[in-house]
Amino acid sequence: MIDSHCHLNFPTIRNDLKEIIKRSENNGVTKLLTINTNPVEFDDHFDLIKDFDNIYIAYGIHPQEVNDDSSLSFKDIEKKMFSPKLIGIGETGLDFYHSLEFQKKQEEIFESHIKASKVFDLPIIIHQRNSEKEIVDILKKYKNEKLKIVFHCFTGSKNLLEFCLENKYYISLSGIVTFKNANLLREIIKNASLDYILVETDSPYLAPMPMRGKDNEPSFVKFTAEYLANFYSIKRETFFKITDNNFYKLFSRAKEDS
Repeated sequence: MIDSHCHLNFPTIRNDLKEIIKRSENNGVTKLLTINTNPVEFDDHFDLIKDFDNIYIAYGIHPQEVNDDSSLSFKDIEKKMFSPKLIGIGETGLDFYHSLEFQKKQEEIFESHIKASKVFDLPIIIHQRNSEKEIVDILKKYKNEKLKIVFHCFTGSKNLLEFCLENKYYISLSGIVTFKNANLLREIIKNASLDYILVETDSPYLAPMPMRGKDNEPSFVKFTAEYLANFYSIKRETFFKITDNNFYKLFSRAKEDS
């Protein structure tokens, strides 16, 4: 199994990182992708994980971190491209849940991430919250660019799923899909293509059942993966292999285990 989206630099994880990584390995998690949310934290984040062979990192600005002074420097990304650990751009996207104050700036920064993805041939990790239409409208402008995209922690509508399928974008499913009140999400994803599904924890958030209420960690991805294997009526090992292969197809800089 691969945890395609976690935040290892957040306090509840980084303070016990070695033990958390050990537990993930003991539970069959072979790779982790830790997501940066603010460029000023990247160097410290990278130093935290640089000695772990099975951990990769993404570079970007979370939309909730965006303000009037935000920017995405191509030169800064280019400096970080020397490391094979950098395999994705993001997380980025649009989040209008709390406020529309920085809508225009979020949209500008989102498009900067898209352009960086094109220049450096790296996948984009998209965060979407109360912004489905706006994100789709922006992505439609790049419909001929064959962008590499994953909608992380997918909770979108049927229309968004169809848009993803049409454009061969990936979706990543988190512990939310195991929640009792997630019937609508389950109804929508039942028609998703298994060839474009990843699994994630979004640690330290959104712990799946039966761990809900606890701080999430990468080892818990097994509960989501096992739940989905049952949901799609396929063997666990088969589902694990499918989602692992999907990860390697999308994040092509990551090295497959021999």
